[in-house]
Amino acid sequence: MGPSGMDNGYSGLDGVESFDSALPKSEFAELRRAVPESHFDSLLSEGFRFYRTTFWYPLDRTPENVFESVVTSLKALANPSPDVVGVEWWFSVLRTNASPQWLLSPHFDRNDLAEHDTTKLRHPDRASVLFLNAVPYGDLVVTDQVLTEKGPRPKQPGDMVFIRPSRNRYACFPGHLYHGVIGRMWRSKKPSKLRISMAVNYWAEPPNTAYLADSRHSLAVLGLAD
Repeated sequence: MGPSGMDNGYSGLDGVESFDSALPKSEFAELRRAVPESHFDSLLSEGFRFYRTTFWYPLDRTPENVFESVVTSLKALANPSPDVVGVEWWFSVLRTNASPQWLLSPHFDRNDLAEHDTTKLRHPDRASVLFLNAVPYGDLVVTDQVLTEKGPRPKQPGDMVFIRPSRNRYACFPGHLYHGVIGRMWRSKKPSKLRISMAVNYWAEPPNTAYLADSRHSLAVLGLAD
C-alpha cells in the first residue's frame, strides 16, 4: 500500500516518466496561442497567485475549452488508475532568476494544505507537468521520499530524477512523491526567463481547497476571452 492507504502500484522512482512531443503539434500550438507568454508575464507582474488558482475538470465531462482538451489528450500518457474521477490543473509560472537555489521548494501534493494529520491526507494518483517552453535550468526534481508522520522519509533522498524543461515535454510521476523545481547554486547574470508549465494532477476525489474553481471558468479567471 502507498502513503495514506493508496495502493498506487509504484515503489521508489518506478512510474516516473517523461514524454517528448507529448501533444500533437496543432494542439500544442493552440495551447500556446490561447495564453501568450506576454500574458503570463503580465499576470505574474500583477501578483497573480498561480499556485492558489487551480481548476477542477471532471473526466466524465466533454471538454469545453482548450485546457480541458489538453488534459484529455494527456490522460493517455499519464495512464492514471481507473479510480480517478477528475483532474486538478493549474499553470506554474516562475522567473528563472527568482532564487539562486530552489525556484519552487520541494513539497508533497496533497488534498488539503491546512490538514496536518497525515492519516487524513491524500495524494493525487498521478502528478504531471507539461512544459510549455525551454529554459536553461529549472529542472523538475522528483525524489523517492514519501510523507510519513515524521515528515519526509528517507530524510535524504536515496534516488532522484531531474527532468529539464523543454517545449511539449510531459513529465508524469506517482502523486505521493516529494518534488520541486531547482534553480542554480548562484545567481545567473543572464536575463531572467519565464519558466512556464501546466501542472495536471489526477485525483480519485476532488481536493479540499478553497481556491479550486470549475475548469469551465478558467479562461475568465485567467483574464482571457471567454
